[in-house]
Amino acid sequence: MKNLSLGISILSLIGVIVIFVMSHTSHVLPAEDHAAAVNTDGANLVEDLDRPATGKFAFINLQKINNEYGYYKEIVIAIQEKQKIAEAELGRKAQSFQKEYEIYKQKAQRGSFLSQASQQQQEADLRNEQEKLALLEQELSQRLQLDMQGLDAQATDTIMKYLKEFNAEAKFDLILNSATILDQGVCADVTDTILSILNQRYEAQKAIQ
Repeated sequence: MKNLSLGISILSLIGVIVIFVMSHTSHVLPAEDHAAAVNTDGANLVEDLDRPATGKFAFINLQKINNEYGYYKEIVIAIQEKQKIAEAELGRKAQSFQKEYEIYKQKAQRGSFLSQASQQQQEADLRNEQEKLALLEQELSQRLQLDMQGLDAQATDTIMKYLKEFNAEAKFDLILNSATILDQGVCADVTDTILSILNQRYEAQKAIQ
């Protein structure tokens, strides 16, 4: 099976990530303090578009989130396991086909087919098997891609929801994807803060499961 790409980037198509919450404060909450500061009742998630913009910006390194967010790492491991199973299934069928082909080739070389019609029938059977293998490879690849998209969407949704909570407190005008930044300037790097809270929540959720 052709290798499936697992180098996935959460929100890879999004350059500017959360936003639309205007700011009154000029500091970023440390990760350990922010966990207590976030209001979980959802009241502070309401966006106040009447607040004046202050030009306060931050960014996060999505590649670091990909590499170090426990939930996302779990997703990648799960997909890799599915890929191994799919490759093993395809490998078994490919080996079976190869054996059948070798038997056919030996019979053809020895001229041991009972008739030309018999040889043509086996050739047709082999072509059908080859087509089935190609279809199976495509099917397994598509299935893995769909699984990855679904799991990736779950991880993305988790991150986006937390970013909204985070920004309801931090009140940045914009939180950017660092991949789109050419010069950091006065942008604050909040990657570690976001990552710390995401992993704390992930570990807490695992503990109660």
